[in-house]
Amino acid sequence: MIKLIASDMDGTLLDDNKELSPDFKKVYTDLRNAGIQFVVASGRPSYSLKPEFSFLQHDIIFICDNGAFIEANGEQIIVKPLEIKTVRAIIDDIRKTLGVNVILCSIDTSYIESNDEDFLQEARKYYKKIKFVDNLKSVEDTILKVAICDSKTWMKNSWPVWEKYQTQVGVAPSSDIWIDVMPHEVNKGEALNLIQKKFGITKEETMAFGDYFNDKEMLQQATHSYAMENAHPEIKKIARNIAPANYKDGVIKTIQKNVLGEANNKK
Repeated sequence: MIKLIASDMDGTLLDDNKELSPDFKKVYTDLRNAGIQFVVASGRPSYSLKPEFSFLQHDIIFICDNGAFIEANGEQIIVKPLEIKTVRAIIDDIRKTLGVNVILCSIDTSYIESNDEDFLQEARKYYKKIKFVDNLKSVEDTILKVAICDSKTWMKNSWPVWEKYQTQVGVAPSSDIWIDVMPHEVNKGEALNLIQKKFGITKEETMAFGDYFNDKEMLQQATHSYAMENAHPEIKKIARNIAPANYKDGVIKTIQKNVLGEANNKK
């Protein structure tokens, strides 16, 4: 029996207009009435993620910044920051790479030094609180994640830069143009593992949905793993099942069919 469902946001739970399904609220309510936990797992920071669900009671579990920040029922479970010397070394390398901009993500805000309008337009899709600074290396806040936006795509342009950091930090591409850098032990799968232990839930009782590389470990942490129809081919190889695309309400339809249908049948 499924006791916990974890879902990525962009490209998974949200449609292509970055909106939740009109059926989400009812499905969520039905899940909670059936005693099933729902986890939102995203590379987004908490201040960008939580307002999307302000219309619900605050008992959703949030995995934010790919697992660097976890909140359950309003309680902060974990906060894992990057070392400041690592953050500043990354900034130095970014400044040497054409077409690449960076965001430093703290618990409460995002720091940006670039005024490139194309970059800002892209950044505002995911980061609702932005603070402009003259020099990112002067920021002394607690940094949970460094988000890199590569307008030329990371695979074609900046991957050699991030490859060398893989022994020092966690490097997770979250789309063709975005790469997230977190502490080495941080990823959605490890965060999900912590939540499973907190609530006494097993992998066999867990369902997870994702579409890109930063969802890999989370899918591996759930027996009932689903890659979206629109997912990267490598993620489809990892998942045990394929769900309809995000723009077809794939997460909601799969839950309605395979979880709530079963729950109703057992009443």
